Amino acid sequence: MQRDEISVVELIEDERSCPQCKETKPLAAFSQRKAKTDECKKICNECEQLNRRERYHRMTAHRESWHQQQQEREKTRQQERNRRIISRQADEEHWRERENWYLQQPDRRCRACCKFQPASAFGGVSSANGFTLYTRCKICHEAMLAHRQLPCCLCQKKTCRNDFLSHFNGYTLCGNGTALSLCCKECEAALLALSEVRQRTLILSCCQKAFPAGQVIYTERDPETDEIHYVGRTGNPKRRHAQHLCDTSSTLALWGTERKVWYTRGNWIQALADRGLKPSMQILQTIETSPLVIEWEQRYIWHGIQQGWQLLNVETMDQELVARIKASSLDFLVAPFELLVQEHFFSSHELPAFLRYWHQAEYFPGRASSVITIRSQGTSYSPAFFSLTQQYASSLRMS
Repeated sequence: MQRDEISVVELIEDERSCPQCKETKPLAAFSQRKAKTDECKKICNECEQLNRRERYHRMTAHRESWHQQQQEREKTRQQERNRRIISRQADEEHWRERENWYLQQPDRRCRACCKFQPASAFGGVSSANGFTLYTRCKICHEAMLAHRQLPCCLCQKKTCRNDFLSHFNGYTLCGNGTALSLCCKECEAALLALSEVRQRTLILSCCQKAFPAGQVIYTERDPETDEIHYVGRTGNPKRRHAQHLCDTSSTLALWGTERKVWYTRGNWIQALADRGLKPSMQILQTIETSPLVIEWEQRYIWHGIQQGWQLLNVETMDQELVARIKASSLDFLVAPFELLVQEHFFSSHELPAFLRYWHQAEYFPGRASSVITIRSQGTSYSPAFFSLTQQYASSLRMS
């Protein structure tokens, strides 16, 4: 009896359960620890080999992934280096062409200092129609810009445009080819600390300086067919029309990142000039609240696209916008501004919304909070807005 019990104990001591595969195996299936010859490892040899193979595959996959990432990073770095080289070469080529172009231009007289100087003494501006020299030499042009600097509405210090606020209370103060010079960046905290009535007084004053009375929406028409090809805004129609007649080019422009060919207003006027013709200007509307001229310019452009005018404005190059306009049932000359915001034609935090907000407040003194309040965080509408939109929707149904 005792001999049988001893045999069972010996049998049990000669076996062990592997915690990984859960199988009971003889001690010979377990490796001994290197440091302790009388002690075996917890997992069996088979599981240990399996773990070793899995670890090898993991490390191999990790190394391959690391090498692949390194190759991709190196490829990206090389592409960036090549891009910088190409960009630098393009800039160098551009400046060589500009220098050669300057050498081919005749000397000219500065309209300010009246001195004859080489063309290289004059700066210029690049546009869709090429490079155009200023009429003042670089020194006189800088002096003119310094003289034209606007004063901050609070500290009254003359400031360059880059040092004015670009945003205020969630609104963008630039866009549509213009910028509103409100106050310098150093005075932002002081402006925000003012009461809303005082803020409104200063803002309306700055708006009137930026958009003096007499702002109009105009069109440029074909002299033969009377077709409208351009819609714009100006405070001086005679001067603006003269600028258009000078701003001509026979070179087609390229638009956007896709570099789409753009037949511009300048190309059209040049084609007319080649035939001894010139466009005619017609005033569509005089804007009573002159700062809203930006909004009305956009309204008329969208209206023209909707009506099928053959416009050459840059908006016509945005095919997605053109499709939305043509699919819309809105009358862009009648629809309330708030409805155009709701339909995402105007943004609720850009310059037209800023001008609309403060000039609506002008007609409701002391009730700025009761009119439409448009902020970048969202749009809340007054009861008057819903009345307007309901009236407009009713008129659409009746028509």
